[in-house]
Amino acid sequence: MIHNRAFVGSALCIFSACLWGVTGTVGQFLFQEMGFSSKWLASVRMLLAGTFLLSYLFYKSGKKIFYIWKRKKDVKELLLFSLFGMLFVQYGYFVAIGYSNAATATVLQYLAPVMLVVYGTIRIRKAPSFAEIIAVAFALIGTFLLATHGNIHTLNISGAALFWGLLSAVALAFYTAYPQRLLRRYNTIHLIAWGMLLGGICTTFVKPFWQIEGTVSVLSIGCLLFVVFFGAMLPYITFLYGVKYIGPTKSSLLASVEPLSSTLASVLWLQTKLEWIDYLGFLFIVATVFVLSLKRRPAAEPSS
Repeated sequence: MIHNRAFVGSALCIFSACLWGVTGTVGQFLFQEMGFSSKWLASVRMLLAGTFLLSYLFYKSGKKIFYIWKRKKDVKELLLFSLFGMLFVQYGYFVAIGYSNAATATVLQYLAPVMLVVYGTIRIRKAPSFAEIIAVAFALIGTFLLATHGNIHTLNISGAALFWGLLSAVALAFYTAYPQRLLRRYNTIHLIAWGMLLGGICTTFVKPFWQIEGTVSVLSIGCLLFVVFFGAMLPYITFLYGVKYIGPTKSSLLASVEPLSSTLASVLWLQTKLEWIDYLGFLFIVATVFVLSLKRRPAAEPSS
């Protein structure tokens, strides 16, 4: 039974990571081939995913989904989580894809665990471990290679792509570290659902969902629904079950499949041109997750 739980948990985490990775590539297809705006897609994705998730939760739990709005402290933390965490994780990621490609945006977002290490080190005022120092060094090297291809005088990717990719990583670190008290009081999926809906409402003021840009067709609608259901709803649920079976540390390691799946999908499907130094940069950044697994602190432990 234990072995079965471990296998199922691992399979669920890998499945979730693959969906997240492929979703970025589907988004890239909508931007490049169908003419959709990355900002519009990020907004619509959060709105629809939040609405569908909350509808499902209301069907399952009824008015319990509104309990989080009864205490001022909970409301304040939910708003901060939604605006500075969920919103910029989703929005920053898709805008970074729009300025570069899915593989690069995904890998840049994987700098979040290193940012958590830095935050944890400052918070507990203790020198970082050797593994943490190596992880930070790997992250810096990987980012440098991706951004410059080894030439400090030029940027290989646009400044906008680098900015939004790093912003999404900062937001992911905040998204992971901040809502710990809320997670002890409320169901995780409830928090994700409200976060997506509130984030989508906010981005509507930047890019209204009714101002559709791009080619509307059966293919583009299918891709949009894939991004919502298989990129913003299903993988969150399956990943949480995976964490329940095998724990957050192993889950975060298996989630490293995400940049691999994103890269493969981008190269094989969209013919994204990557050079050997890009793959080297990817390797350095993804390796940070494995290095950090050697020694983890509570302050730096991501939670899903």
